Amino acid sequence: MMKKQEAIQYTIGVEDLHICFQLTEGDTATVPTYEEDVYAQTNITDVTITPNISNFTKYASNKKIINITKNSSYALAFNLAGLSRVVKDKMLGKTPVRGVAFTNATPTTYPKFAVGLPMPTSDGKKVLRWYPNCTITPTAETFATQNEEMTVNDVAYTITADPLLFNDVTEVELDTGREGADITADEFLAQVVYDESQLETLFPVTP
Repeated sequence: MMKKQEAIQYTIGVEDLHICFQLTEGDTATVPTYEEDVYAQTNITDVTITPNISNFTKYASNKKIINITKNSSYALAFNLAGLSRVVKDKMLGKTPVRGVAFTNATPTTYPKFAVGLPMPTSDGKKVLRWYPNCTITPTAETFATQNEEMTVNDVAYTITADPLLFNDVTEVELDTGREGADITADEFLAQVVYDESQLETLFPVTP
């Protein structure tokens, strides 16, 4: 066997938050459709991505013969410097009339949307992800008076990325530094990527 030593790469931050809203109504197993507009927001202070993992193990003959891992969803915990009021209203399903939006106590299904994240790496490449089936969880709000030292506090948002019923996909990742990667970051984030069948139609290979 030959020893190989590959150079390491590491992420050096996170860039614009990308949001694209689903047109598909409710949870269905049909092909999802999305709006034409992808909203890009320069607002991420930090994001923590936590998988919801469950494990199943099986022992037989005094040995572990099965070890199955299932990742059923992701929790995306954002600290944002701010958020467009248009995007926020759409995330929360608000339909203002003359600037006034009403919230009531009836059970609510929040709109679904896709979240796109570009993360540059140390070698000048990027890791990009789409989470195609997300909903927001309303969070606590704090408002404080300003003093002589003006501050702009981050706002925490929790977004849950569930699998699409159409194909069970929770996350789609492009690493532009991978061998054979021929899709640019801008091309990847121009629309929501949620299924392998899209690669040929969205990013055709020219002979």
